[in-house]
Amino acid sequence: MEPSVDAGAAARRAAHNGAPTLHVRFSDADAIPFPTRTVERGDALYCAGEPLRSLYTVQSGCFKTVATFPSTDDDSAPHTQVTGFHFANETLGLDGVCTNRHESDAVALEPSVVRIMPVGILEPLCREYAAMQHELLAIMSAEIVRASRLALMLGTMPARERVAAFLLDFAERLEAGATPAGEHAIALLLPMTRADIGSYLGLELETVSRTLSKLQREGAIGLNGRQVRIVDRSMLEHQ
Repeated sequence: MEPSVDAGAAARRAAHNGAPTLHVRFSDADAIPFPTRTVERGDALYCAGEPLRSLYTVQSGCFKTVATFPSTDDDSAPHTQVTGFHFANETLGLDGVCTNRHESDAVALEPSVVRIMPVGILEPLCREYAAMQHELLAIMSAEIVRASRLALMLGTMPARERVAAFLLDFAERLEAGATPAGEHAIALLLPMTRADIGSYLGLELETVSRTLSKLQREGAIGLNGRQVRIVDRSMLEHQ
């Protein structure tokens, strides 16, 4: 992360201007025959409060993590918020490492497959293989950096910049961002709803929909249901 006095500028640089990638893959576990599990759309891989038994690498599909916070008003329902989206080759379950209990629900946004890495096996493997231990630490560090970027974004960016940063991050994480800006449109199929995006970005559903429509009118993106085409990447990068 680049040091900066201006938190807003730091957030925009991290989102747009070649910030270090956070795609840390648990490649050293590839040779180990860990079991896999299929999770259907809408089902939970694990729930808040459950003991930490395993870490999970997404093989295919996508998950959202959702945290529940008690309301300050005893008469109101608890508040839920989407805290992250997790795509192929990304790791789930790290929220339980500190307390040995998961702090959020992990829900599949589409039919998904995960590789199950039991903590009881993973810990001695990391002690034996320095490269695996390094990768696990790097994955944890990436989660910390991603959470810090989200906090900066929510605290400093207006709605338009939040949505643009989200689309750019989504494209990068799906490795679709290799297409040079302005040459070809980048097509993204959003597995999450606009309500999920709003919850993650701290925006109302209507604000997300209006912002996407405005970006479309300006020619930065194209919209067709859940499909979003990044038409002018540089326009998104300079919101």
